Amino acid sequence: MDSVLKPLIPFNGRPIIGRIFDAATGCDGINNVFVAITPKTLRIKDAVEAKFIETCGKGFVEDLVAAIKQLGLSKTMVLSADLALLTAEDLNWVITKYQRFGTPALAVFVPTGVYRELGLQPGIEMNGLVPAGVNIVDGEELNGEESQLVTENPRFAFNIPGLHSMLTRRVIWKKRLSLQKKQEYNRIFNSIIRLLI
Repeated sequence: MDSVLKPLIPFNGRPIIGRIFDAATGCDGINNVFVAITPKTLRIKDAVEAKFIETCGKGFVEDLVAAIKQLGLSKTMVLSADLALLTAEDLNWVITKYQRFGTPALAVFVPTGVYRELGLQPGIEMNGLVPAGVNIVDGEELNGEESQLVTENPRFAFNIPGLHSMLTRRVIWKKRLSLQKKQEYNRIFNSIIRLLI
């Protein structure tokens, strides 16, 4: 997996970047979709027909701010490119919540309990919450107040490392778990897989 960019990993028959791009373009509250790339991620251009903006690759926040300033954007939804399960409806929900909060920025979080319940290992954890990789920022108030939106929707918890981790654990755990735990784990795993279809 090291030589393949995460957004280009095939998932359910197509690169993940195509799935998140479809969710963004299908979202009623989004007018334009830009894909930020760096010199190291130029191959993404071959995977999706989109408007691209090239950033320096200094880091997530630095590249985000540079792209927003370069494009002259105001209210902007920022999505991690490896969120394979998000739908246009999920993104519309976030936009509706952002409008109700009324702050210049919003970050979506998932409780760590959701990750545990799904058999996933969260990456970054802050006070029992994990950033989902879905944010909205106002380019005219980049240093403004940020609201936190907490959701237990499992689609916000799944990214490529999480899915890979889950599939690996499924093989290992099935060997160690009691019959009752195996049935519970299979129920959760199968309900997640149904989300993909």
